[in-house]
Amino acid sequence: MTRMKFERSLGYLVRYAHRAFVKALANKLVPFRISTSEWAVFRVLWAKEGYSQVELARRMRVEKASLTGVLNGMERHGFLVRKRDASDRRRVILTLTPHGRSLKRRVLLCAAAINRRATHGLSGTQVAQMRTLLSVLTENLESEEARPRRCS
Repeated sequence: MTRMKFERSLGYLVRYAHRAFVKALANKLVPFRISTSEWAVFRVLWAKEGYSQVELARRMRVEKASLTGVLNGMERHGFLVRKRDASDRRRVILTLTPHGRSLKRRVLLCAAAINRRATHGLSGTQVAQMRTLLSVLTENLESEEARPRRCS
């Protein structure tokens, strides 16, 4: 594949756009002492608390095991607590602390600023189209995951 074709690959472009977003986000999160992995957890729990680790992983589209270290760190930093579910003692519920909840407004403002910077020069229609197209790409790739095939 020539250099020009390689750089026009959708996978390449999406990966580098993602890396640019993560780098910009990481820089904005430094004052809050939040990692980008913790940010992903916050995004879900700020919308709705009370998930188990399994439910949270499913919502985030990640493996349960990959959350263990992140949740341990968040608990250590006083961002969240784990509580046994009274109706099912095997289930552990994740709840943000008041400190974890207090970060929501300021951190979401930083994330919104990054999105504005990333979409500078694009119309509202173009941004909406991009969201739709990226959603379709993700759905296509995730549905393919369920049906492993050989490359031909």
